[in-house]
Amino acid sequence: MNADLARRLENIVRVGRIKTITPSQPFSTVTVDFGEITTANIRFVNLRAGDDKTWDPPSIGEEVLVFSQCGVLETGIALGGLNNESNPAPSSDLNKNIRIYSDGCFISYDVSTHALEVILPAGGTAELTALGGITINGDTTINGNVQVNGSTAMTGNNTVGGSQLVQGSSHSTGDFSTDADVKAGNISLKSHKTSGVQTGGGTSGVPVP
Repeated sequence: MNADLARRLENIVRVGRIKTITPSQPFSTVTVDFGEITTANIRFVNLRAGDDKTWDPPSIGEEVLVFSQCGVLETGIALGGLNNESNPAPSSDLNKNIRIYSDGCFISYDVSTHALEVILPAGGTAELTALGGITINGDTTINGNVQVNGSTAMTGNNTVGGSQLVQGSSHSTGDFSTDADVKAGNISLKSHKTSGVQTGGGTSGVPVP
């Protein structure tokens, strides 16, 4: 076997680490360090690159496989996702699918408990846009403040465990009852007295606070 053929066979599949990343269009490239040599700019694999597209570039220092056609490194393609001592797997639970981002964002789904967990880093925000509407089926717990910029409609009961402030008119088509007092300004429904009371069919005078 001559030296050129031996070199090509060695270069068909090699393991290295990402040295540089060059984001560009129509495709981005990386260079891979094998220790004794570094590749030229080569492409890397994304999950999809057709009608459906993904953008998930590798990071500097990530361990990758490089597959080279005919053993020519200039035609190589990098495939990442190899765990090692520097970048260990985030879990050993075969029931979980986990994604951890560099800023600490954590997304996990457990197929055994059917539990989806998402944790954003401090100050993180989330925005969902669905112009056709959003439907939530099931009980919902919100630990925090809620602001609705629009109208709301309820077909079930409403229980308020704290105080309620209405900055506008309020109208009810049903009965209203309370175990406590009702006040209009300083006038109490339970304890107010009236002046100018008349006998017979007359009506009382002005309520006295």
